[in-house]
Amino acid sequence: MKNNILFILSIPFLFTNCQNQPTSQEVTEDKDPLIQYLEENWQSPSDYVTSKFEAHDYVFVGEYHRVQHDVQLILDVIPKLHDKEIYNLGIEFADYRDQHLVDSLLVLEKFDRDLAREIMFKSSPDWGYKEYIDIYEVAWQVNQKAKEEGKPMFRVVNLMPHYDPCKEGGAWSEVDPDQHMADVIFKEFVEKDEKALIYSGNHHAFTKYHQPLYDFANDTLLGYQSKRMGNIIEDSLVGKTFNIYLHGAWRSANGWGEPMVRPVNGVIDSIMIQFENKPVGFDVVGTPFGELTSDDGYYIKGYPDFRLDQYCDGYVYTKPFKEYYFVEMEEGYIHEDNLDDLKHYLHCRNVPQELIDAFTVENANEELQEKAEDHFGNLMK
Repeated sequence: MKNNILFILSIPFLFTNCQNQPTSQEVTEDKDPLIQYLEENWQSPSDYVTSKFEAHDYVFVGEYHRVQHDVQLILDVIPKLHDKEIYNLGIEFADYRDQHLVDSLLVLEKFDRDLAREIMFKSSPDWGYKEYIDIYEVAWQVNQKAKEEGKPMFRVVNLMPHYDPCKEGGAWSEVDPDQHMADVIFKEFVEKDEKALIYSGNHHAFTKYHQPLYDFANDTLLGYQSKRMGNIIEDSLVGKTFNIYLHGAWRSANGWGEPMVRPVNGVIDSIMIQFENKPVGFDVVGTPFGELTSDDGYYIKGYPDFRLDQYCDGYVYTKPFKEYYFVEMEEGYIHEDNLDDLKHYLHCRNVPQELIDAFTVENANEELQEKAEDHFGNLMK
């Protein structure tokens, strides 16, 4: 059952069969300026993220999804944001329609973990990961201190429209998720003249970069996706956004079914070995890192002179792929009262009925946990 359910539940941005070794691009000439730049501008990932608010109002952090240390970075950043008088975090991972529940949760005298789980389940019955739920609890902890000190409350704002696979015509037949998330950012942050950290999947977080729409079967560029959430905000607020990419595997330039590849032909992985793979955040635009190229990644499609500074403004490296760990299912996320709702959701996602029938309270968390670990394949070995 496990292998089948993992295949069926896979979502578009989760790809397996990654390459085990960096490609053979010559990097010797690039190492000295890259190393020198890091030595002179070293910042921890959390300090780097918060520092970007000195010159920007909306910092977009894009992740691969379900990587434990990526979420941990956001948990570490939340109290630092509040200390710097940044009081907003927008997240992709839950529904804006339940924002009233989030607002009430974060100011309770005692944290209600059951309510936090309910908020996440109502959005995504198969997204019950402890670390993402922890975002609410860490924000609540910050607010307990803020109450004592008479400081403003920290908000976590859910950005997504509700994803309903059972909806006639399809879940997104009447709404564009990127436009919806951008609309929430305008309403909750921009119109209130408040700064915010925006945390989402990498593709939603693109600001200046336009994602290629590529037909691999016919080797044809169909155009560019220029209306991602971050694109929309950047187009309206030019210069007020900053995009940070969290180190992750890239799709292959040869197609979705091919082994994934390391960003910019493995140069960053190679450089970080010189620093014993210590976590770091660094600028890309206006630095030697911005000049890095790629010849094997999907993101070069439509960009014959691709450079990393076209793709992102900043970069966070936390650890080598072989040391990656993935998020864990929240204990008790699936229980007797919501098991049928999970099964209905899976049915609408076209999971075979025999697999759905085999789900029980006892094994559901285990099945969903294995989905979370279905990531980078041989790259982690």
